[in-house]
Order: sequence, then C-alpha cells, then structure tokens
Amino acid sequence: MLSRAIKSLLDQTFTDWMCEVHNDSPGDTFPGEYVASLNDGRFIIQDHTKNLGGTSSFNLAFAGCEEKYASILEDDNWWEPSFLEEMTALMEAKPDIDVAWSNMRVWIEGDNNSWINTGNTIWPEGKDHLFTWPQSQQALGAMHSTGAMMYRSINAVKYVIPAETLLDSVELVRERAFKHPIYLHSNVLANFSITAFTNRSGISWKWIVTQVMQLGSFVMAANDKEAAFSGTLSYYREKKSYAVVTFFLVNHFFVKENSLYKYFGARDWYVYIKWLMKTNFKLFAIKKHLKSQAAVYDFLLTNTRDRYNEIAGR
Repeated sequence: MLSRAIKSLLDQTFTDWMCEVHNDSPGDTFPGEYVASLNDGRFIIQDHTKNLGGTSSFNLAFAGCEEKYASILEDDNWWEPSFLEEMTALMEAKPDIDVAWSNMRVWIEGDNNSWINTGNTIWPEGKDHLFTWPQSQQALGAMHSTGAMMYRSINAVKYVIPAETLLDSVELVRERAFKHPIYLHSNVLANFSITAFTNRSGISWKWIVTQVMQLGSFVMAANDKEAAFSGTLSYYREKKSYAVVTFFLVNHFFVKENSLYKYFGARDWYVYIKWLMKTNFKLFAIKKHLKSQAAVYDFLLTNTRDRYNEIAGR
C-alpha cells in the first residue's frame, strides 16, 4: 500500500512538492529502502525511534513547514493525478479558506491484495460546498477527510490535537480547531480504503466517551445551550436513532438541566433505558474515562468556543 500511495504522488501533474515519509515502525527497513530506491530528492525519510501511534504521527504533519500548503497522504489511500494541481489552484483562488478537501472514492480490500471499487463516493459529485460553523453533523462527526485535505501551513500548529485523542476520532477533534468556513471540492481526487485490518481501537467505551465529549463541548460552548441541544437532537434522531443515548449522557454529565428532558420522546426513553440495561447501568465507566480524557475535552471546548465566537464577531 505504501508503494501505491507514493506512486500516486509521483504521478501528480503538479510536481513542485516535497514529501516527508514517516516510518512509525522502528526496525522496519522497507520504507527507507523503498524511498532510497526512488532516487528522488523530493523525498525525505523520517524513521521514528519509537512507535508514536497514529494520533501523534499525524500531529507531526501540523508542526509547520516552509511550504505554503500541506497535505497528508495516508499509506492506505491514494490520490488521483490532478489532486495537488486542483487543490492548490483552489486554495490560491480562495485566500480566506484555511482548510479544503476533495471528494473521495471508496474501495474495499478483497482477497490476495485485490481492491474492489464500491462505486460510492463520500460526497455527491458535482457540487462544491462552503461549510460555515456550526453544522449539525459536527456535533458528533466531522466534515473533512484527512487523506483528501489541503491546509495552509502557516496556521497548522493550531491543529495539533492532544496525544490522548482516540485514533478513531482525530478528524472529529481536529476539525474543531479549523478556522471556518471550510471548503469541499466535490471532484473525486482521492481514494479511501476500507482495509481488512485496522489499528483503530475498537474499544466501545472509549468511543462512547469521545462522542459524549464531542457533543458536550458542542452544546456547552454555545451561547444558547438549549437551542444547540434540541436542534442537534432533532437532526440525529432522524439520522440514527441510537444517537439519542449520547444526548441523555451529555445532559447527565455536562448540561445537567432537567428542562431538557422535555425534548425526549417515548421512543428516545425506550432506546436509552434499553442501552442502560444492556450496559448494566455502568455510567461510572464513562465518568472514569471522561476524567482520563480531560485534555481532549479541554481542547474541544476551547476550540468550539472559538468557533462560536467567530460567528458572533468577537
């Protein structure tokens, strides 16, 4: 997959780039040997002396650089030949945009290193979109895709997230630091792989806690907490009914307003009580993990306030 990703970089129509290849597997000599075999001075190999993990490795891309723009090409994804050319032109044409990303085609890994084109894209094709803050989707999710993003390096250091951030949620957490508006280029210029194996956590309690912090900061940072709570509850109830559990948990741990319970219907209560019974009412487990993720919540809350302040003109 690494060679496929790098080949897509070598095939770019825009050729004035530099690439740091980060090897986060100490002792694995293949990345260095492969980069050396390319005999291309645009590549720099960075062998990590210890395994940093996905979150800390991604953070290195936001340390700042001499180049005006930067992107992350994950080794399991790859770009279309015009990615850098189109995205650079877009950023040049829109000087007020700090972060933009392209549409992505979705592939699934099959047997014997085969890849199956699902025919799906992450966004509909044919219509670019400027996203202002806040979007309801951002209460529990993110708009951008790391592997299809371009950002101005001058502001990149603001996008370094806490090392404790769950790898599954780096996009959700980092997007709270993005100056808005952010821009979607609907052309399919990148490819997203659903791999057979992943190093994402798969630990349900940690994911639940991340979602609670995500929604909690979205509501707590708003000037009108009740409106933020009720509006996003309506949105997510229609999108995925099980998300209402997160709203109950946010009110329990953060908002703590009995008046908000009026927004829950009978079906919402049924879903929540069923979830409590399934988890043996282990709310203490969430409370414990929330404490261990204090730095992540502080990051989310601080940056979410900044986003609300931007639209308030403060």
